[in-house]
This record gives sequence, structure tokens and C-alpha cells, in this order.
Amino acid sequence: MKQQRREEEARRRREERKETLHRILMVALVVLAVGITVALVLLVNHLKREEAGPRVTSKMVLETTKGEIVIGLYGEETPLTVDHVTRLVGEGFYDGLRWYRVEDFVVQTGSHYRSLLAESGEAPPEQALLDEAISRDQEVETVPDEIGLSNLRGMVGMAKPEDPQTQLPQADSATTDFYILKKDTVSLDAHFTVFGKVLKGMEVVDSLETTDSILTARMQ
Repeated sequence: MKQQRREEEARRRREERKETLHRILMVALVVLAVGITVALVLLVNHLKREEAGPRVTSKMVLETTKGEIVIGLYGEETPLTVDHVTRLVGEGFYDGLRWYRVEDFVVQTGSHYRSLLAESGEAPPEQALLDEAISRDQEVETVPDEIGLSNLRGMVGMAKPEDPQTQLPQADSATTDFYILKKDTVSLDAHFTVFGKVLKGMEVVDSLETTDSILTARMQ
């Protein structure tokens, strides 16, 4: 009888251990499943953010002679540049300016001086108008570089003058000129601040000529 009781006790303990191990295994599997699910959710959200790119914090609307261009501005990635451009738009600085640079990969505007030259054509502009245009451009302070985003089709960036000695764009020298890319041009990535992207109106950008201008620019 004693031997039988000992065997039953031993069997009971084995069953309890098996049950305990089973519970531990089930808990571990649940924890693992939850962990995998959370990791997958985080990965998917990360990939979505990567695909979506930087967050648009405001919009700049350009009414041109060819139609409307809506540009999303990246205020979190390039806050100084977006503030700078927003202030110029609010002052009406870009209203009436020509798209004086039109090439197969880019269009550019933003300078009263260069706009006046484009508008005048071969005939030299009046000196008073020239002086006024130069003065308006020179009154605008430079904005520090905020380089980081890539120069892809539809991206909008700040243009800068070249250093006469190195022939490279001068650091922290952007003032008023900005460009819109018609083609991917990643060779510009090391030198220029990309601060926005065309959300609507790339067909307008593609159709622009040096005779076209910005009628009005406004923030939205």
C-alpha cells in the first residue's frame, strides 16, 4: 500500500510539473505572438512613413500664366527655409516674377533682377528699374542651409550663387531664388536645401517657358 501511494504521489507530481510547463509554454507563446505582432505593426508604420516622405506642414500656391502649382512645404525638416519663404510670399515678393531659367531638368525663379532681364529681352532695362530690382533682391537676408532631402522630380529647392574660386555653390548663401526639378538630379544633394514638393501642377511646371511668370503667390 505504501509503495502504491508513493507511486501515485510521484505520478501526481509529474502531472503537476507537466501542467505547469504547459502553462509556461502557452504564456511564452502568447508573449512571443504579441511581440511579433507589435514589431510588425511598428515595421509597417515605419515603412509607410518612409514611403510618404517628410510631413507637409503648409502649402504654397503659385498662380502662373500656365496654371496653378501647389507646393507642400516641409516645415519640420527645413524650418528656417520654410519660414524664410513664407515671409517672402506674405510680402508679395514673388508676385509678377518671370520663370527666367527653363531647362530640360529644372525651372527657376525668385530674383527681381533676373526677372527684369528676362522680361526686357535684348533691350537693356531702364537704369531706374534695374536699380530697384537689384535693391529688392539685396534687401533679403540669406538663410542657412538645411541640406538633407534629395533632389528628385517635383522637389523644390533654394538656388545659390557659385563661389568664383571653387565654382561650387556657396554655403549658406540662399536668399530668394528657388527651383523646381523636372528630373531626378541627385548630384545637387550635397549643396542645396530641398524644402518642398509639388503636390499639384507638375504638368504646369513641365509646360513653363521663360515668357511665363508667377501672377501671385500665397500660403494655404
